[in-house]
Amino acid sequence: MGTGLKITLGSDLKLLDTAKQAFDNFMDAVDAGGEDFRYWCWVGIQEALVNAIRHGNSGQYETPVEFSIKLRDEGVRFAVSDRGKGVSLESLPDPTAPENLLRSSGRGFLFIQNAMDRVSTKRKPGSFTLIMEKDFGGK
Repeated sequence: MGTGLKITLGSDLKLLDTAKQAFDNFMDAVDAGGEDFRYWCWVGIQEALVNAIRHGNSGQYETPVEFSIKLRDEGVRFAVSDRGKGVSLESLPDPTAPENLLRSSGRGFLFIQNAMDRVSTKRKPGSFTLIMEKDFGGK
């Protein structure tokens, strides 16, 4: 298929609405997925964008966050890139462990992993990308 969208945002949580509108417009334009599919996609994307803005770019507005969508035959691939050093998904503390239940943060990647079918990361010098894939008919 090869249809896609890429936008660049400043690192400001107020711009999440802009990203949501771009996501909705793209999904409408390509007629991809139903209501539940789109809901779970946005749950993962929103958490990834919040992490990129707050942690990857430390809320520095002038530091860009890139958000892309690529429609594939089997589903949709989303990517969120920031300028931070990134994290290792395997080394994150378990947010469901008793000692972490009352923490005010740390559940974002759990939401992302449950919302998407596959999650991976890519590091390049000066950037970190979280790649999320959701299959049509997936979980």
